[in-house]
Amino acid sequence: MNFKNFFLVGALVASLAACGSSYKSQTKIETRADSVAYLMGAIDGGRQKATYEHFGLDTLLDFDTYFDAFYRASNQKSLKYELDSAGDAMLSKFTNIIQLQTQKVKNDTTGNVEPIYFPKSQIDSASYLLGVADGKNLGEGYRQSGLDSVGIKFCFYYEGFREANQESKTRINADQYGTMINDFFAEIREKELMEQFGANKREGEEFLAKNKASEDVITTESGLQYTILKEGNGPKPTINNMVKVHYTGMLLDSTVFDSSVERGEPAVFGVGQVIPGWTEALLSMPVGSKWKLFIPQELAYGANGAGRMIKPFSLLIFEVELLEIEK
Repeated sequence: MNFKNFFLVGALVASLAACGSSYKSQTKIETRADSVAYLMGAIDGGRQKATYEHFGLDTLLDFDTYFDAFYRASNQKSLKYELDSAGDAMLSKFTNIIQLQTQKVKNDTTGNVEPIYFPKSQIDSASYLLGVADGKNLGEGYRQSGLDSVGIKFCFYYEGFREANQESKTRINADQYGTMINDFFAEIREKELMEQFGANKREGEEFLAKNKASEDVITTESGLQYTILKEGNGPKPTINNMVKVHYTGMLLDSTVFDSSVERGEPAVFGVGQVIPGWTEALLSMPVGSKWKLFIPQELAYGANGAGRMIKPFSLLIFEVELLEIEK
């Protein structure tokens, strides 16, 4: 699934899906996806409002007209003004005025740039044509985005977008619940990755369960496992130390994906700058020690994987020798 963002006139507006045959004010928000759609709209609407106000553009448009055209165009409904040759010419004129005003504000050092106004006779057509242009971009973006497949519906997005522009407050506070959007899509992404790479996770868990029974394997509270190949007697690093180590990293099938030993040059890095499984091990290793680490995927690269060889949910095995703590 390829989710995209789209730049519209004066605002960043996310792609969205259609819901029903017409917009209904105060649509009841019932599901998590409804809330996410509303929040996406509220965030984009707030950005648009702030942008228009900052550049003195909020005086140019009748926003009821703008939003009506925006909604109708995004849903491919009949329009009062089409973007034909005459409409395109008029829209070009309006957008040129907006761009000139935007540049004027950017170049100003006094903070006193006057708002600009369309003649009353042009406000309706300007508002409508800008709404049509933005709505058409949104409609095309939706049809390419796949957001409808995860329940992100236009009616809820539109509610948030419109209310953030025109109401004193939104029904869901974006500052308080904004992380819901990232969490929602992160869960979808992880579900998709699990469908593709879930076998890696299961194989790792099965290996760790068997490995835990070995007498020489130590299992920590976090799930990290290790065996001591050589006992050192030096100091242990702290989280703020830089350390010099030799290591070889392997996948569960013993494929080597990285090795300072093979390169013939130890690696130097911060104890807190590596994956959690490494950090935990280094904090317990005396200088001079050599351990074999069995790192669960959640203490390694998890659902993201790393590079070409480390696939999502991969358990990693390292032989690590702590040579010294850098001064």
